[in-house]
Amino acid sequence: MARFTVRVQAPIPAEEAWERVLDLRAQEAIIPFTTVRRVSAPDEDPPAEGGLRVGTRFVGRTALGPIGFDDPMVVETLRPPGGDVPGVARIRKEGRVIGGWIDLTVAHEGPGSSRVRWSQAIAVRGVPRVLDPVVSVVARAAYGWAIRRLLQRG
Repeated sequence: MARFTVRVQAPIPAEEAWERVLDLRAQEAIIPFTTVRRVSAPDEDPPAEGGLRVGTRFVGRTALGPIGFDDPMVVETLRPPGGDVPGVARIRKEGRVIGGWIDLTVAHEGPGSSRVRWSQAIAVRGVPRVLDPVVSVVARAAYGWAIRRLLQRG
């Protein structure tokens, strides 16, 4: 399984950084060829729009025309930042094409500033483990770009 970490300093409060990084609609807007839909959320039928909760399931679909794949995920841990306590989230990837997990930490860095740490383990079906270093480099670059864009959105 390939592993990587992206660290970003953001000139916005931790609470705002948290909301921007976990905003599924914003992810859909900036990640090329990708749509995101919530499948279920605890105690919701049908799921309401808005924030994620522990147990929420969602699917990222990446496709170019008829060719694509689903990336189903479930929120396992979700604790927003508050005061001096960093926010933490764990999201498990359950797909047939992509598996693994994401650990997100968002911490206050100072007045109006925050630090975002996105760590991920990713397994891509059909890609041999010997290529994990290549997968790590490519994924770190792609996720780093996306996270920076999400943090810049106002």
